[in-house]
Amino acid sequence: TAEPVTISVGVPTAPPALPVLHMMDAQLLGENVTIDLNVWNAPEELLAMVQGGEHDMYAFPLTVVSTLYNKGLDVRLMNVNTWGVTYFLTTDPDFTTWSDLEGKTVYIPLQSSPPDALTQYFLNEAGLTVGEDVEVIYASTAEVASLLASGQAEYATLIEPQVTSAMNQNSEVRRALSFEEEWQRVTGTDTMIPNAGFGTTQTFLDENPELAAQFQEAYAESVQWVLDNPAEAAALAEEYLDMNAAVVEAAIPNMGLTFKSAQDARGELDTFYQLLYDFDPSMIGGAMPDDGLYYEG
Repeated sequence: TAEPVTISVGVPTAPPALPVLHMMDAQLLGENVTIDLNVWNAPEELLAMVQGGEHDMYAFPLTVVSTLYNKGLDVRLMNVNTWGVTYFLTTDPDFTTWSDLEGKTVYIPLQSSPPDALTQYFLNEAGLTVGEDVEVIYASTAEVASLLASGQAEYATLIEPQVTSAMNQNSEVRRALSFEEEWQRVTGTDTMIPNAGFGTTQTFLDENPELAAQFQEAYAESVQWVLDNPAEAAALAEEYLDMNAAVVEAAIPNMGLTFKSAQDARGELDTFYQLLYDFDPSMIGGAMPDDGLYYEG
């Protein structure tokens, strides 16, 4: 029999985690492979995980992985699996567009992640500067959802499945803007926004090339399984991550789950990184990531 192996994986309570749960549940990497799941709730916790070097695989917001790479940390992006997924929500019936936010307070989750960077980009594009024309308050994804639900937050950027959760709890909350549509408007393209992907370290790739290739393949298969089996996927999310199954199931069609290997997603990644780099280089770590960031498989 094969040697027992444990892969330590860092994930948020967000779409990129769902395929991994199926991989664990169905033992897609083989009976000898155990996936040890660790949750990060904010990008700074993810940073600590990477710096600690105790994990093998991570779900990475794309701005975070480029920043870590540019800092010289050992990270490699294997795929992009979550696209779009972000919405601007409000309880203000008169709100129509970004410029309406002058003098307002906006709540944003996951500081320094794509939803944050793109909110700032869209505000800037509408002539508003964060900290001057608009106040931004950062909170966890769950906190932003509950502030909207309770009516304490009037304007917020949020991702699925928490968008569905907030809307279920407060009928006045609506999806005012889709980041996908806003992205297509500013880029003049019909491409999807890459948001998050799975990654690893060169150390892990060097030591476990076959297992890494197997993970990539199983992850791709599992993304499709989640889309085809939303109820079962949602039940796993509740079992492993304590997420509300009904909310997750309802949100799955809006999660933007599509698998592309990092190599296949290079066009979209370059567009995304270039747009943010031109706006504020620090959002991606000060430089356009070179080929070294991307896993070959």
